[in-house]
Amino acid sequence: MGDLGLAKMAALLAPGLVAVCLSYGLSLMLARGRFLLDRPTERSNHIELTSRAGGVAIVAGFSVAAGLSALLDPSTALFALNIVAGAFLAFAVGFADDLVTLPPLWKFAGQIIAAGLFMLLFGPLQSGPLPLVGETALGAAGVVLTFFWIAGFMNAYNFMDGVNGIAASCGAFALTGLAAAAAFFGAQGTGFVAALAAAALIGFLPMNFPRGRLFMGDGGSQAAGFLIAALALVAAIQTEGAVSALFMPTAMAPFLFDVAFTLAHRFRRKRNVLSAHSEHLYQLLVRLGASHVQSTTIFLSLTALSTGAAITMLSLDPALQWIVPASLGLLFVAPALRLYARARSAGLLGATAEIDDAATDEDVLHAPVAHAAE
Repeated sequence: MGDLGLAKMAALLAPGLVAVCLSYGLSLMLARGRFLLDRPTERSNHIELTSRAGGVAIVAGFSVAAGLSALLDPSTALFALNIVAGAFLAFAVGFADDLVTLPPLWKFAGQIIAAGLFMLLFGPLQSGPLPLVGETALGAAGVVLTFFWIAGFMNAYNFMDGVNGIAASCGAFALTGLAAAAAFFGAQGTGFVAALAAAALIGFLPMNFPRGRLFMGDGGSQAAGFLIAALALVAAIQTEGAVSALFMPTAMAPFLFDVAFTLAHRFRRKRNVLSAHSEHLYQLLVRLGASHVQSTTIFLSLTALSTGAAITMLSLDPALQWIVPASLGLLFVAPALRLYARARSAGLLGATAEIDDAATDEDVLHAPVAHAAE
Protein backbone atom coordinates (compact mmCIF):
# COMPACT_ATOMS: atom_id res chain seq x y z
CA MET A 1 0.00 0.00 0.00
CA GLY A 2 1.35 3.41 -0.96
CA ASP A 3 1.84 6.40 1.29
CA LEU A 4 -1.45 7.93 0.13
CA GLY A 5 -3.34 4.78 1.06
CA LEU A 6 -1.75 4.68 4.52
CA ALA A 7 -2.50 8.34 5.11
CA LYS A 8 -6.14 7.85 4.11
CA MET A 9 -6.45 4.82 6.39
CA ALA A 10 -4.93 6.75 9.29
CA ALA A 11 -7.32 9.64 8.67
CA LEU A 12 -10.21 7.18 8.92
CA LEU A 13 -9.02 5.02 11.82
CA ALA A 14 -7.31 7.52 14.13
CA PRO A 15 -10.39 9.57 15.11
CA GLY A 16 -12.42 6.41 15.66
CA LEU A 17 -9.76 4.95 17.95
CA VAL A 18 -9.59 8.25 19.82
CA ALA A 19 -13.36 8.25 20.32
CA VAL A 20 -13.37 4.70 21.72
CA CYS A 21 -10.25 5.03 23.87
CA LEU A 22 -10.98 8.47 25.29
CA SER A 23 -14.60 7.59 26.05
CA TYR A 24 -13.53 4.35 27.71
CA GLY A 25 -10.69 5.96 29.70
CA LEU A 26 -12.86 8.77 31.01
CA SER A 27 -15.68 6.33 31.77
CA LEU A 28 -13.27 4.23 33.82
CA MET A 29 -12.11 7.30 35.77
CA LEU A 30 -15.68 8.47 36.38
CA ALA A 31 -16.79 5.00 37.48
CA ARG A 32 -14.00 5.00 40.08
CA GLY A 33 -14.61 8.58 41.16
CA ARG A 34 -17.13 10.29 43.40
CA PHE A 35 -18.58 12.82 41.00
CA LEU A 36 -22.33 13.29 40.48
CA LEU A 37 -23.25 10.23 42.48
CA ASP A 38 -26.69 8.66 42.21
CA ARG A 39 -27.86 7.63 45.67
CA PRO A 40 -29.97 4.46 45.91
CA THR A 41 -33.47 4.93 47.31
CA GLU A 42 -36.15 2.48 48.37
CA ARG A 43 -37.20 2.41 44.71
CA SER A 44 -33.72 1.79 43.32
CA ASN A 45 -32.35 -1.47 42.00
CA HIS A 46 -28.73 -0.46 42.38
CA ILE A 47 -27.41 -0.72 45.95
CA GLU A 48 -24.28 1.43 45.86
CA LEU A 49 -23.49 5.04 45.06
CA THR A 50 -23.00 5.15 41.29
CA SER A 51 -21.89 8.09 39.18
CA ARG A 52 -24.29 9.29 36.50
CA ALA A 53 -21.65 11.42 34.77
CA GLY A 54 -21.06 9.05 31.87
CA GLY A 55 -22.26 11.71 29.43
CA VAL A 56 -19.02 13.58 30.09
CA ALA A 57 -17.03 10.66 28.67
CA ILE A 58 -19.34 10.18 25.69
CA VAL A 59 -19.35 13.84 24.66
CA ALA A 60 -15.63 14.29 25.28
CA GLY A 61 -14.74 11.19 23.26
CA PHE A 62 -16.94 12.24 20.38
CA SER A 63 -15.92 15.91 20.40
CA VAL A 64 -12.16 15.30 20.51
CA ALA A 65 -12.45 12.69 17.76
CA ALA A 66 -14.57 15.04 15.62
CA GLY A 67 -12.00 17.79 16.17
CA LEU A 68 -9.20 15.45 15.09
CA SER A 69 -11.13 14.47 11.97
CA ALA A 70 -11.55 18.17 11.17
CA LEU A 71 -7.78 18.64 11.35
CA LEU A 72 -7.14 15.61 9.15
CA ASP A 73 -9.80 16.61 6.61
CA PRO A 74 -10.34 20.40 6.60
CA SER A 75 -13.14 20.06 4.03
CA THR A 76 -15.38 18.54 6.73
CA ALA A 77 -14.19 20.81 9.57
CA LEU A 78 -17.19 23.16 9.61
CA PHE A 79 -19.67 20.30 9.53
CA ALA A 80 -17.91 18.44 12.34
CA LEU A 81 -17.68 21.55 14.54
CA ASN A 82 -21.34 22.40 13.96
CA ILE A 83 -22.41 18.92 15.05
CA VAL A 84 -20.17 19.18 18.13
CA ALA A 85 -21.79 22.53 19.00
CA GLY A 86 -25.25 20.96 18.87
CA ALA A 87 -24.13 17.98 20.95
CA PHE A 88 -22.61 20.29 23.57
CA LEU A 89 -25.84 22.28 23.86
CA ALA A 90 -27.89 19.09 24.26
CA PHE A 91 -25.39 17.79 26.81
CA ALA A 92 -25.56 21.05 28.77
CA VAL A 93 -29.35 20.78 29.05
CA GLY A 94 -29.16 17.21 30.32
CA PHE A 95 -26.18 17.83 32.59
CA ALA A 96 -27.97 20.77 34.23
CA ASP A 97 -30.87 18.40 34.90
CA ASP A 98 -28.45 15.89 36.43
CA LEU A 99 -27.10 18.58 38.74
CA VAL A 100 -30.25 20.39 39.89
CA THR A 101 -33.29 18.54 38.42
CA LEU A 102 -34.72 21.08 35.98
CA PRO A 103 -38.48 21.65 35.75
CA PRO A 104 -39.83 19.67 32.76
CA LEU A 105 -40.74 22.87 30.91
CA TRP A 106 -37.18 24.16 31.18
CA LYS A 107 -35.78 20.89 29.94
CA PHE A 108 -38.19 20.88 27.00
CA ALA A 109 -37.24 24.47 26.22
CA GLY A 110 -33.59 23.39 26.08
CA GLN A 111 -34.48 20.63 23.63
CA ILE A 112 -36.35 23.10 21.44
CA ILE A 113 -33.32 25.42 21.49
CA ALA A 114 -31.12 22.50 20.43
CA ALA A 115 -33.50 21.80 17.53
CA GLY A 116 -33.44 25.49 16.65
CA LEU A 117 -29.64 25.51 16.63
CA PHE A 118 -29.71 22.51 14.30
CA MET A 119 -31.95 24.37 11.85
CA LEU A 120 -29.78 27.46 12.07
CA LEU A 121 -26.70 25.41 11.18
CA PHE A 122 -28.14 22.86 8.74
CA GLY A 123 -31.65 23.97 7.82
CA PRO A 124 -34.88 22.02 8.28
CA LEU A 125 -35.82 18.73 6.65
CA GLN A 126 -36.62 19.59 3.06
CA SER A 127 -38.41 16.52 1.75
CA GLY A 128 -39.79 13.20 2.92
CA PRO A 129 -41.34 10.01 1.54
CA LEU A 130 -45.13 10.26 1.69
CA PRO A 131 -47.26 7.10 1.45
CA LEU A 132 -48.30 6.35 -2.16
CA VAL A 133 -46.89 9.72 -3.27
CA GLY A 134 -43.13 9.40 -2.93
CA GLU A 135 -40.43 11.92 -2.07
CA THR A 136 -42.21 15.24 -1.63
CA ALA A 137 -41.05 18.76 -0.78
CA LEU A 138 -42.22 19.58 2.75
CA GLY A 139 -41.97 23.36 2.76
CA ALA A 140 -42.97 24.91 6.09
CA ALA A 141 -43.99 21.49 7.37
CA GLY A 142 -40.30 20.55 7.32
CA VAL A 143 -39.63 23.12 10.04
CA VAL A 144 -42.33 21.66 12.28
CA LEU A 145 -41.17 18.09 11.63
CA THR A 146 -37.56 19.00 12.40
CA PHE A 147 -38.50 20.49 15.78
CA PHE A 148 -40.81 17.57 16.57
CA TRP A 149 -38.29 14.90 15.54
CA ILE A 150 -35.26 16.26 17.40
CA ALA A 151 -37.04 17.23 20.64
CA GLY A 152 -39.27 14.16 20.52
CA PHE A 153 -36.43 11.72 19.91
CA MET A 154 -34.29 13.28 22.64
CA ASN A 155 -37.15 12.61 25.06
CA ALA A 156 -37.78 9.10 23.76
CA TYR A 157 -34.12 8.16 24.02
CA ASN A 158 -34.00 9.52 27.56
CA PHE A 159 -37.10 7.49 28.52
CA MET A 160 -35.39 4.33 27.25
CA ASP A 161 -32.20 4.85 29.27
CA GLY A 162 -33.36 2.75 32.18
CA VAL A 163 -31.50 -0.57 32.22
CA ASN A 164 -27.81 -1.23 31.83
CA GLY A 165 -26.56 -0.95 28.27
CA ILE A 166 -29.86 -0.55 26.44
CA ALA A 167 -29.47 3.07 25.29
CA ALA A 168 -25.76 2.94 24.45
CA SER A 169 -25.81 -0.41 22.62
CA CYS A 170 -28.94 0.23 20.55
CA GLY A 171 -27.87 3.80 19.76
CA ALA A 172 -24.42 2.65 18.64
CA PHE A 173 -25.91 -0.05 16.40
CA ALA A 174 -28.36 2.32 14.71
CA LEU A 175 -25.64 4.95 14.22
CA THR A 176 -23.39 2.36 12.61
CA GLY A 177 -26.18 1.48 10.18
CA LEU A 178 -26.68 5.18 9.42
CA ALA A 179 -22.94 5.61 8.86
CA ALA A 180 -22.93 2.82 6.28
CA ALA A 181 -26.03 4.12 4.49
CA ALA A 182 -24.81 7.73 4.39
CA ALA A 183 -21.38 6.73 3.06
CA PHE A 184 -22.94 4.50 0.40
CA PHE A 185 -25.14 7.31 -0.91
CA GLY A 186 -22.35 9.88 -1.06
CA ALA A 187 -22.57 11.64 2.33
CA GLN A 188 -19.20 10.32 3.51
CA GLY A 189 -18.60 13.13 5.99
CA THR A 190 -21.92 12.55 7.72
CA GLY A 191 -21.33 8.82 7.74
CA PHE A 192 -17.92 9.28 9.29
CA VAL A 193 -19.22 11.55 12.05
CA ALA A 194 -22.04 9.07 12.74
CA ALA A 195 -19.39 6.36 13.11
CA LEU A 196 -17.51 8.55 15.61
CA ALA A 197 -20.69 9.00 17.66
CA ALA A 198 -21.16 5.22 17.65
CA ALA A 199 -17.53 4.75 18.72
CA ALA A 200 -17.97 7.12 21.68
CA LEU A 201 -21.02 5.13 22.85
CA ILE A 202 -19.08 1.88 22.45
CA GLY A 203 -16.25 3.26 24.59
CA PHE A 204 -18.71 4.06 27.37
CA LEU A 205 -20.52 0.72 27.17
CA PRO A 206 -18.09 -1.51 29.19
CA MET A 207 -18.60 0.66 32.28
CA ASN A 208 -22.38 0.54 31.87
CA PHE A 209 -22.99 -3.03 30.75
CA PRO A 210 -23.55 -5.51 32.23
CA ARG A 211 -22.79 -4.34 35.77
CA GLY A 212 -23.82 -0.69 35.68
CA ARG A 213 -20.70 0.82 37.24
CA LEU A 214 -21.44 4.13 35.48
CA PHE A 215 -24.68 5.69 34.25
CA MET A 216 -24.88 7.92 31.19
CA GLY A 217 -27.18 10.37 32.98
CA ASP A 218 -29.40 12.92 31.29
CA GLY A 219 -26.29 14.66 29.98
CA GLY A 220 -25.35 11.56 28.03
CA SER A 221 -28.84 10.61 26.91
CA GLN A 222 -29.65 14.13 25.70
CA ALA A 223 -26.38 14.44 23.77
CA ALA A 224 -26.63 10.95 22.24
CA GLY A 225 -30.31 11.44 21.43
CA PHE A 226 -29.52 14.73 19.70
CA LEU A 227 -26.68 13.19 17.69
CA ILE A 228 -28.80 10.26 16.49
CA ALA A 229 -31.71 12.51 15.50
CA ALA A 230 -29.58 15.27 13.97
CA LEU A 231 -27.24 13.05 11.95
CA ALA A 232 -30.21 11.19 10.50
CA LEU A 233 -31.69 14.48 9.30
CA VAL A 234 -28.36 15.67 7.86
CA ALA A 235 -28.00 12.41 5.93
CA ALA A 236 -31.50 12.82 4.50
CA ILE A 237 -30.84 16.45 3.55
CA GLN A 238 -27.40 15.86 2.02
CA THR A 239 -28.49 12.86 -0.04
CA GLU A 240 -31.77 14.51 -1.13
CA GLY A 241 -33.75 11.67 0.36
CA ALA A 242 -31.61 8.76 -0.86
CA VAL A 243 -31.06 8.09 2.85
CA SER A 244 -34.73 8.28 3.67
CA ALA A 245 -36.07 10.54 6.41
CA LEU A 246 -37.67 7.32 7.66
CA PHE A 247 -34.31 5.60 8.13
CA MET A 248 -33.74 6.40 11.80
CA PRO A 249 -37.40 6.11 12.87
CA THR A 250 -37.23 2.62 11.34
CA ALA A 251 -33.83 1.68 12.80
CA MET A 252 -34.89 2.85 16.27
CA ALA A 253 -38.42 1.45 15.92
CA PRO A 254 -38.15 -0.69 19.11
CA PHE A 255 -37.45 2.44 21.19
CA LEU A 256 -40.13 4.55 19.51
CA PHE A 257 -42.68 1.74 19.67
CA ASP A 258 -42.01 1.21 23.39
CA VAL A 259 -42.55 4.90 24.14
CA ALA A 260 -45.65 5.26 21.95
CA PHE A 261 -47.23 2.00 23.14
CA THR A 262 -46.59 2.84 26.80
CA LEU A 263 -48.02 6.34 26.53
CA ALA A 264 -51.08 5.04 24.65
CA HIS A 265 -51.65 2.32 27.22
CA ARG A 266 -51.37 4.76 30.12
CA PHE A 267 -53.69 7.23 28.39
CA ARG A 268 -56.29 4.49 27.86
CA ARG A 269 -56.09 3.62 31.57
CA LYS A 270 -56.46 7.34 32.46
CA ARG A 271 -52.97 7.56 33.97
CA ASN A 272 -51.02 10.79 33.89
CA VAL A 273 -48.89 10.34 30.77
CA LEU A 274 -46.50 13.09 31.93
CA SER A 275 -45.69 11.56 35.32
CA ALA A 276 -42.71 9.30 35.94
CA HIS A 277 -43.50 5.58 35.96
CA SER A 278 -42.01 2.13 35.47
CA GLU A 279 -44.37 0.77 32.83
CA HIS A 280 -42.16 0.84 29.74
CA LEU A 281 -41.94 -2.54 28.04
CA TYR A 282 -38.27 -2.94 28.89
CA GLN A 283 -39.00 -2.02 32.51
CA LEU A 284 -41.81 -4.56 32.74
CA LEU A 285 -39.45 -7.23 31.41
CA VAL A 286 -37.13 -6.59 34.36
CA ARG A 287 -39.95 -6.32 36.88
CA LEU A 288 -41.26 -9.68 35.64
CA GLY A 289 -37.91 -11.32 36.35
CA ALA A 290 -35.67 -10.74 33.33
CA SER A 291 -32.14 -9.55 34.04
CA HIS A 292 -30.78 -6.31 32.67
CA VAL A 293 -28.65 -8.37 30.28
CA GLN A 294 -31.71 -10.21 28.98
CA SER A 295 -33.76 -7.03 28.56
CA THR A 296 -30.94 -5.24 26.76
CA THR A 297 -30.23 -8.27 24.56
CA ILE A 298 -33.87 -8.41 23.48
CA PHE A 299 -33.95 -4.72 22.53
CA LEU A 300 -30.54 -4.83 20.84
CA SER A 301 -31.68 -7.83 18.78
CA LEU A 302 -34.84 -5.96 17.79
CA THR A 303 -32.75 -2.88 16.91
CA ALA A 304 -30.48 -5.03 14.74
CA LEU A 305 -33.59 -6.35 12.96
CA SER A 306 -34.99 -2.84 12.54
CA THR A 307 -31.69 -1.39 11.32
CA GLY A 308 -31.42 -4.16 8.74
CA ALA A 309 -34.99 -3.39 7.69
CA ALA A 310 -34.13 0.32 7.43
CA ILE A 311 -31.18 -0.43 5.13
CA THR A 312 -33.34 -2.72 2.98
CA MET A 313 -36.05 -0.04 2.89
CA LEU A 314 -33.72 2.30 1.00
CA SER A 315 -34.01 0.07 -2.06
CA LEU A 316 -37.78 0.62 -2.21
CA ASP A 317 -39.60 3.34 -4.05
CA PRO A 318 -40.13 6.25 -1.60
CA ALA A 319 -43.89 5.87 -2.03
CA LEU A 320 -43.66 2.40 -0.48
CA GLN A 321 -41.05 2.96 2.23
CA TRP A 322 -43.66 3.61 4.92
CA ILE A 323 -44.62 -0.08 4.69
CA VAL A 324 -41.40 -1.08 6.48
CA PRO A 325 -41.79 0.88 9.77
CA ALA A 326 -45.54 0.13 9.73
CA SER A 327 -44.81 -3.59 9.42
CA LEU A 328 -42.33 -3.44 12.29
CA GLY A 329 -44.91 -1.70 14.44
CA LEU A 330 -47.46 -4.41 13.69
CA LEU A 331 -44.86 -7.07 14.43
CA PHE A 332 -44.25 -5.59 17.88
CA VAL A 333 -47.93 -5.25 18.89
CA ALA A 334 -48.70 -8.86 19.81
CA PRO A 335 -45.63 -9.39 22.06
CA ALA A 336 -46.27 -6.03 23.73
CA LEU A 337 -49.88 -6.93 24.47
CA ARG A 338 -48.82 -10.29 25.91
CA LEU A 339 -46.22 -8.58 28.10
CA TYR A 340 -48.78 -6.09 29.41
CA ALA A 341 -51.21 -8.93 30.11
CA ARG A 342 -48.54 -10.69 32.18
CA ALA A 343 -47.74 -7.45 33.99
CA ARG A 344 -51.42 -6.86 34.76
CA SER A 345 -51.79 -10.39 36.13
CA ALA A 346 -48.73 -9.80 38.31
CA GLY A 347 -50.17 -6.52 39.64
CA LEU A 348 -47.44 -4.37 38.09
CA LEU A 349 -49.70 -1.80 36.43
CA GLY A 350 -51.31 -0.36 39.54
CA ALA A 351 -50.30 2.48 41.80
CA THR A 352 -47.00 0.74 42.57
CA ALA A 353 -45.87 1.58 39.05
CA GLU A 354 -46.09 5.31 39.75
CA ILE A 355 -42.84 6.98 40.74
CA ASP A 356 -42.09 10.10 42.69
CA ASP A 357 -41.56 12.96 40.25
CA ALA A 358 -38.12 13.52 41.75
CA ALA A 359 -36.99 10.05 40.70
CA THR A 360 -35.20 9.41 37.44
CA ASP A 361 -35.23 6.33 35.23
CA GLU A 362 -31.84 5.48 36.67
CA ASP A 363 -33.27 5.61 40.21
CA VAL A 364 -35.79 2.97 39.22
CA LEU A 365 -34.15 0.31 37.09
CA HIS A 366 -30.38 0.25 37.13
CA ALA A 367 -27.90 -2.46 38.11
CA PRO A 368 -29.91 -4.99 40.05
CA VAL A 369 -26.72 -6.77 41.06
CA ALA A 370 -24.34 -5.73 43.79
CA HIS A 371 -21.00 -4.36 42.69
CA ALA A 372 -18.02 -3.21 44.63
CA ALA A 373 -16.67 0.29 44.33
CA GLU A 374 -13.45 0.33 42.39
